[in-house]
Amino acid sequence: MATTDLPFHLASEKGLHPKGVERLRKLTASATELFLEHGYEATSMDMLIQQVGGSRRNIYERFGGKEGLFSAVIAEECVKLAEPLESLTLEDGCVRQTLEKFGAEILHIIKQPRVLELHRLMIAEGKRFPQLSRTIWSAGHHNAKSVLAAWIRRQQEQGTLRPALDPSGLAYAFIHMVTGEAQLQLLSGGRCTTKEQDNNTVTLAVSLFLAAAQETDHA
Repeated sequence: MATTDLPFHLASEKGLHPKGVERLRKLTASATELFLEHGYEATSMDMLIQQVGGSRRNIYERFGGKEGLFSAVIAEECVKLAEPLESLTLEDGCVRQTLEKFGAEILHIIKQPRVLELHRLMIAEGKRFPQLSRTIWSAGHHNAKSVLAAWIRRQQEQGTLRPALDPSGLAYAFIHMVTGEAQLQLLSGGRCTTKEQDNNTVTLAVSLFLAAAQETDHA
């Protein structure tokens, strides 16, 4: 699913007076913070109203209730999550250097507190909001995999990587090698990995990837 075609949308500001626009933006910003911090169930309508004012009626008119508000603001966060991944540009120069740069960038992205909060929500609310959880997955992991798979396919066409291997599978394997341990460690409350650990992780992942995917005459 493309993040530009999400099934959830923030309420339109059209027709609102300046104060109404400001109130709507405060509501969605506060709702985002509350939902990310406390989750869907523990965030009540009273908490939202107490923080930004207004009334239940306004929320129901604009979003259809708490569920609609939750879906809208988290989907909007997915758009923000997708932006740095969609803007990644992989060069056709040195394969090792390109992979090292890509690995370092996605590792940096997945360690951001906002990204971790979204992934926690994806896990916690996946049963209640399956479509929204898939949107979070698509905005993050799937986007990164698509970018890398397209680059791998290009390298295979140019003869620098073995053409017999599935680009999507290779991309998934590489991203998992780079992000798997650090992400699991952070999601389970562990310490953030150091820069040295991250460098070692990326270097090892690149070496293993090239050992499996690179044509022998380019090794």
